[in-house]
Amino acid sequence: MTNTSESNALPLTEAQIARRELVAEKHAQARSLLQKHGIDVWLTFSREGSDLLLPYAMGGEYLVGQAALMVFAEGPSVAIVADYDTGQVEGAFDVIHGYHDDWLPVFLDTLRERNPARIAINYSESDSGTDGLTYGLYLRLTKALDQIGMADRIESSEPITSMLRAVKTPLEIERIRRACAITQMIFDDVTAWVRPGLTEMQVHEFINERMQAYEVTPSWDASYCPSVTTSRHKPGHEPPSDDPIRPGDGLQIDFGVFFEGYASDLQRMWYFRKPGETEVAPDQQHAFDTMVEAIRMAAQLIEPGKRGYEIDEAVRNYVKERGYTFTHALGHQVGRLCHDGGLLLGPRNARYGDRVTGEIVPGMVFTLEPCIHDLGVEENIVVTEEGVEWLTPPQSAVYII
Repeated sequence: MTNTSESNALPLTEAQIARRELVAEKHAQARSLLQKHGIDVWLTFSREGSDLLLPYAMGGEYLVGQAALMVFAEGPSVAIVADYDTGQVEGAFDVIHGYHDDWLPVFLDTLRERNPARIAINYSESDSGTDGLTYGLYLRLTKALDQIGMADRIESSEPITSMLRAVKTPLEIERIRRACAITQMIFDDVTAWVRPGLTEMQVHEFINERMQAYEVTPSWDASYCPSVTTSRHKPGHEPPSDDPIRPGDGLQIDFGVFFEGYASDLQRMWYFRKPGETEVAPDQQHAFDTMVEAIRMAAQLIEPGKRGYEIDEAVRNYVKERGYTFTHALGHQVGRLCHDGGLLLGPRNARYGDRVTGEIVPGMVFTLEPCIHDLGVEENIVVTEEGVEWLTPPQSAVYII
């Protein structure tokens, strides 16, 4: 079966319209990248649940049968999917082949007809966010391409897909902005509710209740999203404890939500005053001020064309001058995943390798998180032609309880 238009079309829902608009943006972006790199086709070769890039290729996250999704630098896009999967790609591709028995004949016919000299396939040696081709699928694909003498034309799609993932379109940025706004609303709910005596686990459970009320889900593993940690405990990716909050404690919450498929990742800091105190304890205020100023510095330094390590190095030196250190990267990308792969704002070392050497580009969304002293503040920004835009107002003062 071949579809070039939809038959018996029913009115589209708002969600379906939004999905198609988003895919149209990503396909236009992909065609531009293909032309820039002189590559003829971006091929996503997948089967049941195998590829993280399906949302960029088709707008949804799941296909059941063997599929070949092809966006060409020139000419109509083509989707070859099982007949029961055609509904998943309608409105996303110009030509849809829904096969009943075998995907291979129409796949080979399509490639013979279009005769691409360079075929970018969905694998990457360095970027987990764009490495969706399993080894078994690679063997199946190369065996098929051997039949028409095209196996030597394949290469990694990373130059296309890494930028496709990293550079957000207006619709993507708006969804991340909304995720950030909901996250901040939940932080505000915490501020109105939290008090000494409550445990880290109780705060965690309260935030989960608020997520249900706002109809969102956590942007990483629910057992430690949110990550709730007092200043007496080492923060990290661990579940909260039953230790109660005490006067004199700082509280760090690392938290994000998914809104319509896009994540946020923010951290906020609270302080619980001891009897007679009117301000934050001096050591915690100093640490907070350092983080806030470091984040402002990063935001001022970021601009298109700069390298990830350049931003990290300047901020890391400032934090060191203030008497602190942090070992992780200053910032990572946010998008379909909380840790969305690609370029990092980080130090040049073996841990991060080449991921810090790339150029910053408008449309990239980063965290800024120079977390120190067992406390943390984290913001989300989008890179613009002029610099950066905050995706939610940054925290400028400790929340005092």
